[in-house]
This record gives sequence, structure tokens and C-alpha cells, in this order.
Amino acid sequence: MNTKQKFEEAYHALEKTEVVVLRDIPDYNPVYGMDIVSKYLTVIICHSGSARLLYDMQEVHFTANSIAVILPDHIMRPLESSPDYRVTFILHSNAFCDELKIQRLTRDYDKFHLKPSCHMADEEIAFFIKSLDVFEHLCNSSPQHYPLRHEMLIAQSNVMVEIINTCRREMDKDAPIMTRNQMVFQEFANLLAARYREQHEVAFYAEKAYLTARHFSVIIKDVVGISASDYIEQYLATQAKNLLSTRPDLTIQQISSYLGFAESSSFCRFFKRLTGNTPKDFRIILQRNLKSSVM
Repeated sequence: MNTKQKFEEAYHALEKTEVVVLRDIPDYNPVYGMDIVSKYLTVIICHSGSARLLYDMQEVHFTANSIAVILPDHIMRPLESSPDYRVTFILHSNAFCDELKIQRLTRDYDKFHLKPSCHMADEEIAFFIKSLDVFEHLCNSSPQHYPLRHEMLIAQSNVMVEIINTCRREMDKDAPIMTRNQMVFQEFANLLAARYREQHEVAFYAEKAYLTARHFSVIIKDVVGISASDYIEQYLATQAKNLLSTRPDLTIQQISSYLGFAESSSFCRFFKRLTGNTPKDFRIILQRNLKSSVM
């Protein structure tokens, strides 16, 4: 089974299994070779090598003994990785996260947004891996074998969260104070992740920040190098590509409606302007590439 198939099976099983652990993945963009916008909380552990990526258009370096916490609906764009790059993915269902009530992660979200990964000492990463071994055993066990499997998973998740938070507290001692512009962008990225299906206009997000649309766009460009309108469009295009890739059961009309476009024709024009292909052509090219990779 190749990496793409592993992830597809994991996504399909996640709501039933609550958590999935995928080990020894050789690429941080293993599924479709494009930007990633996961709807699930994802923890990534780097065992060897290094990678460079953009997280919400801000560059992040990921090295051995590092752990990254990627919250749902934020964009990762792969740039490059070393040949010896190997990681483990931990995918959490939304229902599991709701019950877990990860206040210790969400309370520190600003820090994860600006720097989603932290580096651990050898003894810390070894402790985390031991905890992960227990966690994975529970993930692969049935409720019949462990009647309190769910409660045990929650408890073990809390252990792993606290290990990450301990590492973060040490790292944050020397962390620079977030600038006002960075705070505005962080709130914008969070709000966009929550409201992108219904709000596509810069004015909406500027109003929430108590700024004019022009001033708001200047701030966003200062932080990530592109205007607020370009950021919104790139985010929508990424969501569209992911839906076209991962949801073959949805028609283009359904995807258009899901993303908040009034008409499928306007969605098709938008998608072609951003990607160079119509949604239909994008799917055809994707299927052709997938077939050639299997052969």
C-alpha cells in the first residue's frame, strides 16, 4: 500500500476509530502533491531529516526531534525536504477533539500559529515516543478488548499534550513578543478558517479587526507578503483543490455551493483564474497523474 492509499484509508476510518497513527511517512505532503488543508487536528513528529514549508504563508523549518501541531483548516505548502526525511502523523477526529477539550493547545494557539513546531531534547522525544507506543496500541485495539478504550485514549492524549506544552514553555522563554500586525493576521487566519464558506470579502474581515479594508490589506501584506484579497483567494483555491481531489463523490456544482459561490459558473471562472484549469480539467489531470504513478 502506498502513502496516498494509507492516508485515504486513515481519513475514511477516522470518525470510527477516533485517532489514527501513521508511522514512517517519507514526505510531509504525501497525498496529492499540493497544498494541504486538513479538517482534522494533526500532530507531526519528525524522526529524521528536515523539511521546509509554509504554514499560512509563513515559512517553517522542521527538523529531527521536532513536533508540530497543525490545527484544522490552516494551509501547509511544501517547499522541500531532505532524502532522509521521515515523520509520524497523528490524526484526531473532530468529535474526539471536542471531547478532549484541548484548552492547553487552543489557549497557546497564537504561539503555534506563528511557530507550529517545537524542538525536543533527546530524552523528551524518547518519552513522547514511548507515550505514542501506548497510544497507538490503544488506537489499534477494539472496545471489546478494552471496554474503557475511549477514556484511555483521552487520558493518554492528555499525557502527550502536556509533554508538548512543557517543551513549548521552555521554548517560549526566549520567544519574541508578537507584533500588532502579526496579531491582526493571526486573528484573520483563524476567522477565515472558520468562515471561509460564507465570507469571501476583505471588508468583512477588516470590520472584525476594526480597520478599514485598505489598512487591513496593508497589514496582511506586511506579514505574509500578499494582500488580504489574494490570501482569501488562495485559501479558497486550496480548499477547492482539496475537495476536487479527495471528494470524487461531490459534483462541481456541490463543491461550488459548499464553498459559498452563488453559481457554479462563477466558481469555475474563479478556479481557472487561480489555477489555470477548470475544475473539470483539474480532476481529469489529477486522475491521469494518479494512473501514471501507479503504472
